[in-house]
Amino acid sequence: ENERIRFARKGLSDIFDILSEVAFLIRKPLDIDGLSGFSTYFEKQFIVYLNSNFTLGHERYTGAHELYHIIYNDYILTKEKILLNDEKHKTEDIKAEVFASEFLMPEDYVKEVFFKIVNVDENSVLQRHIIRMHNHFKVSYKAMLKRLIQLDLCSINKYDELVDICSLENIEKLQSLTRREGYSIDLITPSRETWVPKEYIEFVKSNYERGNISYKNMKNSLEFVGLTPEKFGYDYPQQEEY
Repeated sequence: ENERIRFARKGLSDIFDILSEVAFLIRKPLDIDGLSGFSTYFEKQFIVYLNSNFTLGHERYTGAHELYHIIYNDYILTKEKILLNDEKHKTEDIKAEVFASEFLMPEDYVKEVFFKIVNVDENSVLQRHIIRMHNHFKVSYKAMLKRLIQLDLCSINKYDELVDICSLENIEKLQSLTRREGYSIDLITPSRETWVPKEYIEFVKSNYERGNISYKNMKNSLEFVGLTPEKFGYDYPQQEEY
């Protein structure tokens, strides 16, 4: 709650805008199964990468997860550069999941919206109700369903029945029902967007020009976001120590 208020005072409410405030946010399709995103620390700067090959709703949730790491695990990131998904950091990853859920779907507001646009008992929640809710909160269908169960707005006994529609086999059914409810399918499809802040490019270039990073590091940093050193007039150096 306190974090939301802090960003709201700056006029920031969208998760992508918030991430851009605290780090260099890079959104890019990555062909790495299971990697939704990650945070790192490079040359005194936090960087968040989000994989836009996942659905937009999933990507936004991952963004809130990474926001936790930037705010509360900054000391680990500055020391280790990256938080690996291992036993050592498992507790922090669980906390990040809880944070993401509460940050994007705060309890009081979820209940307020639920009783306003759904208003049924926990055993009467339908797939179309989840669609209304997840579009309001701009998260994935599954994340919204889990949050409603967590807040006792939906019976856990209905989980299997309600979650079935967001499987890969039923994607067309979910898209059809979403359109029927009057919403776009943006949240349930991958954006595959590549978005890189200009500041990131200037950051990489200036660090190379000051001798803080090697040509190879500069090249890798630019190529990761689909750019090349040649585009900015940099030639391969005759000699360089790595």
